[in-house]
Amino acid sequence: MRVIPNDDSWIAFSTTRPADPANPTEAELQAATVLTGFIISLTAQSQGNTVPTPNIESLFETSVPGTSQASFQADMYRDDAADTAWDLLTRGVIGYFFISRFGGTGVDHMPKAGEKIEVWPVRITSRTASAMASNTAQTFTCMSAVPEEPWENAAVKVASQVQPRVSQAA
Repeated sequence: MRVIPNDDSWIAFSTTRPADPANPTEAELQAATVLTGFIISLTAQSQGNTVPTPNIESLFETSVPGTSQASFQADMYRDDAADTAWDLLTRGVIGYFFISRFGGTGVDHMPKAGEKIEVWPVRITSRTASAMASNTAQTFTCMSAVPEEPWENAAVKVASQVQPRVSQAA
């Protein structure tokens, strides 16, 4: 079945790096600032290229994987009561976007243990307010560099319980 992101997606941001970005914990997601309600559109994408490796003894030109890159852009609403997204995503901020495109089974679609999530490391490069116009909601565009490879197929896990240390009597 084809789906649209409305009413299912969950998106949050944190300036704290997950202990394991490939497997963020439920607690790390709960500590992040949920931005789903501010999002108009979000484009988080990675792409790669190939390098030709022709060989004179064949008419078929082979190739090998080359480098890859990623980009991140989001259009968001401003809010006169709680301008959370605008205040949080200032130029130079380093952080992590957590994106659950199909939502999770937790409260307000937050992903729970075992569910898939994308983890996008970003550094905000610009935050551009839209033009002010009559009868138009105020918005802004957030552009970000992606300084390391994103985890596009991460899975949420439950945080492991820390066992108390028991001292040994001599």
